[in-house]
Amino acid sequence: MLFWAAITERLVPGLICALLIEGAHWTRVRWAFAEKASLVAWRLSVLFLMIAMALVLLQGSRLTAMARVFTWLPVILLPLQFVQSYGVSRTFSLATFSMMVRRRREHAAEYGLPYRDVRFGFGNVYLCATLLAACLGQNAGAPWFYACLVIIVSWAFIAMGAKSWGLATLVALCLSAVGGLGGQKGLTALYLYMTMGNSSPDNDPGLNHARERQTSIGDLGKLKQSPEIVWRLIPEKGPFPRLLRVASYNTYYGTSWQASIPKGQNTDAKDFEALPELGNPANPDDPEDKFQICPPALPDQSIAINPSLSRFRIRGVISDRGGLLPLPASAASLHNFAFEELERNSFGTFMMKPSQPVSDARVLWDDKFATEAPPWESIIRDDRLKAVQPDLFVPNREATVLKEVVDELGLREGTTVEKIERLREYFLTNFKYTRYNSVPRDLTRWAQGNKERKEWLKKGERTLLGAFLQYTHAGHCEYFATASGLLLREAGVPTRYVSGFAVVERDPKSGEALIRGTHAHAWCRAWDEATKKWIDVDLTPPDWTGLETPPKSRFQGLQDRIQRLREDLLVWRDRPGNMAIITAALLTPLVVGLGFLGKNLWKSRQQIEEQKKKTRGPVVMAETPLTALEKPARKILGERPPGLPLGQWLLQLSPRMPRPGMLAEALLLHQRLRFDPVVSDPGVMVELQRLVAEIRQELGAIPRR
Repeated sequence: MLFWAAITERLVPGLICALLIEGAHWTRVRWAFAEKASLVAWRLSVLFLMIAMALVLLQGSRLTAMARVFTWLPVILLPLQFVQSYGVSRTFSLATFSMMVRRRREHAAEYGLPYRDVRFGFGNVYLCATLLAACLGQNAGAPWFYACLVIIVSWAFIAMGAKSWGLATLVALCLSAVGGLGGQKGLTALYLYMTMGNSSPDNDPGLNHARERQTSIGDLGKLKQSPEIVWRLIPEKGPFPRLLRVASYNTYYGTSWQASIPKGQNTDAKDFEALPELGNPANPDDPEDKFQICPPALPDQSIAINPSLSRFRIRGVISDRGGLLPLPASAASLHNFAFEELERNSFGTFMMKPSQPVSDARVLWDDKFATEAPPWESIIRDDRLKAVQPDLFVPNREATVLKEVVDELGLREGTTVEKIERLREYFLTNFKYTRYNSVPRDLTRWAQGNKERKEWLKKGERTLLGAFLQYTHAGHCEYFATASGLLLREAGVPTRYVSGFAVVERDPKSGEALIRGTHAHAWCRAWDEATKKWIDVDLTPPDWTGLETPPKSRFQGLQDRIQRLREDLLVWRDRPGNMAIITAALLTPLVVGLGFLGKNLWKSRQQIEEQKKKTRGPVVMAETPLTALEKPARKILGERPPGLPLGQWLLQLSPRMPRPGMLAEALLLHQRLRFDPVVSDPGVMVELQRLVAEIRQELGAIPRR
């Protein structure tokens, strides 16, 4: 119990449970618990389980809820262990835990059918449950955990009565320990590989997602996203933004966008910094009431908390390990936001580690703000050895196709806005949106057997993006975002690739905007030198939302309501004082019930005496040597019906025995030993043992049923 308490960091519950269980060895107080009491203990454990599930579900992610509930198994199963530790009986009937077994037993008793009651000690079950709970604890990865676990398991085997601990047993135990350690390391490595790939577990999980983005260009198959709600925008004042950015990237190689920092711009490899904070002028007495300022290097931060700004609440779930927060690129500040860590990088990507299961913040925003820095003035060397700005970098493999399209559309002339509109018309007129990637990564195989495609490949170095621009004219949003960003760069406009969500669905009743996985989107941001501002450039055909929104399933509405209700309840719970109300509502009936049970237990307690100094009435012996005949008799007569006395049942053997008088004599001695208070001659017991031995020999010769 103390090992479990140390692993799960629940020292007080662990100490209480340990003292309560070990207290059975320090006191003579016992209770004659009947099967009804065992059934009550089982139902009380089920009640504990339901309360634990309710509290854990209110704490966080549904994916880890069951594992967190199992960490409370020692407390959940404590009533059953209490009944065994402080009861007269040392075993439980299987009927305690199964209604079907109880009904089968009642049916057998009603019709006189054979029934064998299966009983077992609960202590071993409780030990296994405690070790399982420890294995799921938050410190289960500590270096000393496995060594302590092996010691406890070895101790348990010794305590079970292994009398011959030879060399073979010790070697087998050591091999099991080494195999278990290897299995633990192997499963841990497999888990890290499946969940994090080649990334180091020491790396910041939010950073990994912020530094690389696969565009899916060339991946075969249908692109699918979950219809589950991932974020909700709750209206407060003004309109909603049209796009929510998750992350921005500036460097494109092959089919991958990355966030690359030019040398000399930022020596910090993470390029993340904490947001400045500003107190709420409307509530100066509360030091916790603060705004987090989103735009970098804002000369006057007070304009970012102006009450006239449009605002909404964003509500959703981010992993406990951290993740990226979707926000409009024109976010001004965040208010009423609880978090453990919140940082922003130069690209306007917000990385956070939540402090609550559901993140909830008020977002103030306006088009005059920008959460990313202007384009860097420093230069980099591209693969053509040309000096270019990072936000104007075009890979050499894409340059030929991009130059052809830019020259064809005349994008080198005009303002940034004019170039964007010209490009928008080009995509709307000549391209279409599709959820399928029709071009594989291997263009040679794609062109095999098709003369037109082969001729297209011979024109020069052709890429997947080139196939989209000059051949297929069809793709999903990542094609359009990548193509528009690189075409504008070729036309002299600094751009960045953006991944995030489009705000396209509104709940007509509540007015909330629902952001689902199917609303995931990609676009680019372009720098307008005339206004010194970044502007969103989304050139994906507008009909993509209809193509990406599948018909709602029959139960989608119910799932949405349950999810929204749960999130709203969690947000309400995390407000000051509300968790105490929930805890009191759940625990008050339990405390009252435990008090009632405790009162009854106190009244019905018994003392175990080593010797009875006073005898009230006849002493009834529970068993005599005659009970040894039950097992061989069962092979001849079958199971003894419930409620039928042993002696009366054994009399059925008389017609089959050569000397039935010997059985009658044994039954007489059995009755005397059990019910005659004056019998003190040890010779009676010896004589009965002799008769039982002879009867067993005769029963061995009788044919079985």
